[in-house]
Amino acid sequence: MSVVPFALEGFEPHPFTSSTGRTRDVYRRGSGPAVIIIHEIPGITPFVAALARKVADRSMTAALPSLLGTPGRPVTIPYAPSSLAHESVSKEFTVLALNKTSPIVNFLRESAIHQREAHGGPGVGTPELECVSR
Repeated sequence: MSVVPFALEGFEPHPFTSSTGRTRDVYRRGSGPAVIIIHEIPGITPFVAALARKVADRSMTAALPSLLGTPGRPVTIPYAPSSLAHESVSKEFTVLALNKTSPIVNFLRESAIHQREAHGGPGVGTPELECVSR
């Protein structure tokens, strides 16, 4: 397992426990209203961390919940499929969009409430498309 040592430099891991008792780290950086960045498979990669830095640089708190994989590990051919076997993030996005529930969706909803209470603002946002450009 290879992790880029500086991938999460400047981020602080904050354990968050949902009402079901599941604890996951949420990596945070910046200050201001919270923006939750939900990674895809295989997890928080250096590219996802770079996006979060852009969000934090715009006077917001970037929050990256670690849902699967090894935080900071780059994408490789063997690593991505191994994460697929662990959980299906695509399925969870569908559950979230349909306003249904699952353990990960519950965790994300509760984490969003926590981030809003901790960092203020009108709600919790997602990055705009211009933030996503490389």
